[in-house]
Amino acid sequence: MKLGTLLLRNAAIGLSQLESALRNQVLYGGRLGTNLVELGFIDLELLSAYLAELSGYPIATPTLLDEVDASLLEKLGADDAHALRAIPLGRLAAGDGAPPQVAVAMVEPTRAESLEILRSRFDAQVVPYVVPELRALYYLEKHFGLPRRARFIRSARPGGEVRASGAVPAVASAGAGAATPAERRKSQPLQGMVMPPAFTLEPRRRRASQVPAVPGVPITATYTATCDAIDTATHRDQIGEALVHYAKGRVDALVLFLIRDGNALGWGGYVAGGAPRTPIEEISLPLGGASSLQSAHDAGQPFVGPPPSAARPVETKLWQALGTTPEPGIVIVVPVMVRQRSVNLIYAHPIPGASPTAQLVHELNDLANRAQTAYLRLIRQARG
Repeated sequence: MKLGTLLLRNAAIGLSQLESALRNQVLYGGRLGTNLVELGFIDLELLSAYLAELSGYPIATPTLLDEVDASLLEKLGADDAHALRAIPLGRLAAGDGAPPQVAVAMVEPTRAESLEILRSRFDAQVVPYVVPELRALYYLEKHFGLPRRARFIRSARPGGEVRASGAVPAVASAGAGAATPAERRKSQPLQGMVMPPAFTLEPRRRRASQVPAVPGVPITATYTATCDAIDTATHRDQIGEALVHYAKGRVDALVLFLIRDGNALGWGGYVAGGAPRTPIEEISLPLGGASSLQSAHDAGQPFVGPPPSAARPVETKLWQALGTTPEPGIVIVVPVMVRQRSVNLIYAHPIPGASPTAQLVHELNDLANRAQTAYLRLIRQARG
């Protein structure tokens, strides 16, 4: 039985709430339980109880997660803990002649591959304890210093905070300077929000890309191949990967943002010069104030040109995170719209000294429309 089915059967949530959570899961990632908690439909304690019922494993409570065995943490290591979404809790007493046992909190306690890796790391039998994804990410950060991706750091919801443990907030502000709803309203253009036209499915012609290549950087994905990858995507990550692959050899940098809580959160990206100064998934930029990101988000249309604010605070923060020098004079920001709401922003800037071509803007906008269609298809499939 699936988690959603169990929650519906026990009347813990309604069908409309499940559909909302499934939609958010397609758009923003994370496990279904994570999205239910973030939407305020259930709390972490109730989610833990249902995960335990579903898996048959005991719950890794905040007390157990606070009082872990430091030697086991060191033995597993941060990289494996992060990859496996696992936190060793402690050694269990074993009878005479019985093999040693280690209790481990796991997001996926039934995953055989993870259990085998943990068994080999500890040279002991693994006794799984189930832990919700949000709580696991909080304790991975606490015990190993592994920063949570910006997508999993949420502002407190009105009426109360989502908590990872009994005493410590699981989520913090999505970034210094994040705009409140009131601040966002103050920053809107005087004429108000410009809503995009109603979406219609029209046949799209495909042709070979005419976008000039970046000297010395080979193009790794053709425009046609990128269209095909998005059109046939079976998971949101495939959409993001296709957009990032398209950027290689065509632009100096591209960042794909998730839009949540008035912030643009890094999801994936590409920088021609190598790795960005700050990992893409740790970037969080406020949409308040005047910026190219806010302009594209609010208008629901591509932004092309120099940043609208002379001070360029948002763009400067992004360029510093990417390690971009010199600062580009012109940027492109294309929104991905789902039901007249920006769910992603595709940011790109050309190679230094070059100007973005009309063909590049056209292709990015077409890929954004294809991403919209793919999202809607995946949402329909998730609802079954």
